[in-house]
Amino acid sequence: MGYVPPHLRGGGGDDHGGGDDRRDDRASAGRGGGGWDRDGGRGGGRNDGYAPRGSSGRGGGGSCEPVFEPWRPSARVEALTEEQKVEIRDRLGVIVEVIEGEEEAPSAIESFEDMSLCLDVMADIKFREYDKPSPIQAQAIPVILSGRDVLGCAETGSGKTAAFSIPMVQHALNQAPLRQGDGPFAIVMAPTRELAQQIEVEAKTFSRSSKGFRTAIIVGGTNMHEQRSALRGGVQVIVATPGRLIDHLQQGNTNLSRVSFVVLDEADRMLDMGFEPQIREVLMNLPNPHQTLLFSATMPSEVEVLASEYLKKPVKVKVGTTSAPTANVSQHLEKVVDAEKVNRLVEMLIGEKIEAAKLGTDMPMTVVFVERKNRADEISELLNAEGVPSAALHGGRSQGEREAALHDYKTGRCSVLVATDVAARGLDVKGVAHVVNMDLPRSFEDYVHRIGRTGRAGMSGRSTSYYTDRDSFIVAQIKRALLELESGNAFAFATGREARAKEREEAKAWREGKQHEAATIETDSGVTIAVDDKFKHMMVSATAAPATASGAPAAGNADAAFGSDSDDDW
Repeated sequence: MGYVPPHLRGGGGDDHGGGDDRRDDRASAGRGGGGWDRDGGRGGGRNDGYAPRGSSGRGGGGSCEPVFEPWRPSARVEALTEEQKVEIRDRLGVIVEVIEGEEEAPSAIESFEDMSLCLDVMADIKFREYDKPSPIQAQAIPVILSGRDVLGCAETGSGKTAAFSIPMVQHALNQAPLRQGDGPFAIVMAPTRELAQQIEVEAKTFSRSSKGFRTAIIVGGTNMHEQRSALRGGVQVIVATPGRLIDHLQQGNTNLSRVSFVVLDEADRMLDMGFEPQIREVLMNLPNPHQTLLFSATMPSEVEVLASEYLKKPVKVKVGTTSAPTANVSQHLEKVVDAEKVNRLVEMLIGEKIEAAKLGTDMPMTVVFVERKNRADEISELLNAEGVPSAALHGGRSQGEREAALHDYKTGRCSVLVATDVAARGLDVKGVAHVVNMDLPRSFEDYVHRIGRTGRAGMSGRSTSYYTDRDSFIVAQIKRALLELESGNAFAFATGREARAKEREEAKAWREGKQHEAATIETDSGVTIAVDDKFKHMMVSATAAPATASGAPAAGNADAAFGSDSDDDW
């Protein structure tokens, strides 16, 4: 069943004002008799699409206006010349774009002490042992603190979670205290349970010194009653997947009445996963004024369209070359026949374990990507049987099992995590040294995000990818990208729905071209003979791959199968 907005559902959403058409044009001056207009601020009143049940006021009556504290950096930063600001951005590799006619963005700041953060947040930054901001933090945090909307585009492992979590906590601390029936001050929406959990951990990290500060994680696969209790008890920050957030709003367990800070993290992935209706439902029901941040590892057209509709004159902050392989990851491609992949993997990992034991060190933290859920379980069980501690992570496991697998991996109880693409984005585990693509993904964009699990935060990493003839198209793309990196060229691939559709068409043409090439044969005397289509199945090429040890023929270039549909891990 497709998504149905709460105000159109029967039954549960009775307190949402069923006659109010929330799909009206956002540019209109007023909506539903009060509404607001994006550029002009409030109209005749607030559009409380998800207001507290049973009262127009909140917890004792009277509106509670959001607070956007004026912000200024340290005197040292304010004294910087324009040339010095440009020099800092160049050194950090930061690109900042401001809409023509708008005020220039604040300078990037290379120390947390110069950001004029509150004492509690600074104490938590020091507790986390952050020495200095990463490039995305150095530029995004000042822009966010200044109250501007932000469109952030940063490569994996750049530290963007802290880039929005730090100013989000500071913003929440500036608000009037929560009252009974109040909703949160800030909402973060993320595509997966794992990413949402990591964001909440970060939010807790930077609010640990703030007495009474509460966060809630609202995701599928966990107990709805426990989430309801947490929400009704009052929280300053909600981190949620869009679908579950809508469920709680529709049931009246929380509301948007005091939300003044909203973050869309991994927006490209959320749109890929079909969350656009839910995202829009939340965004169009937010009260004004509010600050909106959108972060995305890639910037396809559909993300830019969403940003143009819901972000007000945003500052665009870009760090690194997105949609390109991370330069500090050493990438190795190894051609194998499919039947040999498991043996090669086990042999390699056992060898790494033995080598680590000789050196008296721990085995390198490794993530192994496979195509299917059952294959992840099988590989994990096999590695454990061979003495290589491992855990499986995929969408077929319960939330508790997934959390246990991540906990074991992060704490070192196991050195290998065998995962489907559920872990390709958002998995932020420090110290991942090696990524293995036992099964290559179908798109180059997914390949980039997989290997982005290592080589994070300026550290080096490596990747190993096993491939067969059927992977020839994506292997050609990887080799092209590697050549570009070696020559020092900035290189990025188009991303998003349209780009992936085009990639599928190109892959199909590639395979058909390979099949056409396979319809000829060169004889021992060097003569090329065309083979009629109806006799292709009888063709034996002199260059064909030999049979495997088991007697089964190796896969050939004419093997156009991309495999069965991938798992729905979401």
